[in-house]
Amino acid sequence: MKENKLTPGSNMMWEASRMILPEHKERINDYQKERDIKMKPELAEEEVSIISQQLSDSMLSKSKITVELFRAFGQNAFKTGIVTKFDTQLRQIKLDFDDEYEWIKFHEIVGVS
Repeated sequence: MKENKLTPGSNMMWEASRMILPEHKERINDYQKERDIKMKPELAEEEVSIISQQLSDSMLSKSKITVELFRAFGQNAFKTGIVTKFDTQLRQIKLDFDDEYEWIKFHEIVGVS
């Protein structure tokens, strides 16, 4: 039996099985992402009410707040700024920070401090 320089002592018949097709690689990557996904915590009615009050207070008093945004992959994001607008139709807030702004969807918010 002739030895393979890639895998000493292996049988050449199985060397082709080391190759991964692109669609298999894609599926493996999808599986790993699905496995690492986090579920969004379900906020109690009281928590939603407190968050809404804090967002309103920021807009009325023009005070800075930090909004925690849920991210399914990786760490949650934190944005600090002043709420300047509520869009109840699109269910989002406008958060101003450092001469910039960002529209944040209500459903992304999991905490405010």
